[in-house]
Amino acid sequence: MSSFDIDRALRALEGNEELLKDLASMFVEDAPILLGHVKAAVTDNDSMQARTAIHSLKGLVSTFYATSGVEIAQRLENSAAVGNLDEFRNGALQRLEECVSSVAADFEARGWVGRV
Repeated sequence: MSSFDIDRALRALEGNEELLKDLASMFVEDAPILLGHVKAAVTDNDSMQARTAIHSLKGLVSTFYATSGVEIAQRLENSAAVGNLDEFRNGALQRLEECVSSVAADFEARGWVGRV
């Protein structure tokens, strides 16, 4: 089972598989950077920066209709919006990281990106 919904993602892009592959490459490049920003913000106890970074990451994940990742990111974004970073520290960020890794591994398995 795939970690994302390829059919929905393709429909959103009017069936343009090349564009989806390009977006997959961008995802593999950008997601780790955004995760790093989130982690740094949590370490600095900066909820606004955490919210900004998690919002961007949620956008990347939602491009591929990776429902699990989107749901986790939304919860984290809501938490950060009210200045609460506890959920980040209590395993949700790790689960989001696992979702991101799973999506990237699916891209690799499809031959869309190099080794991740």
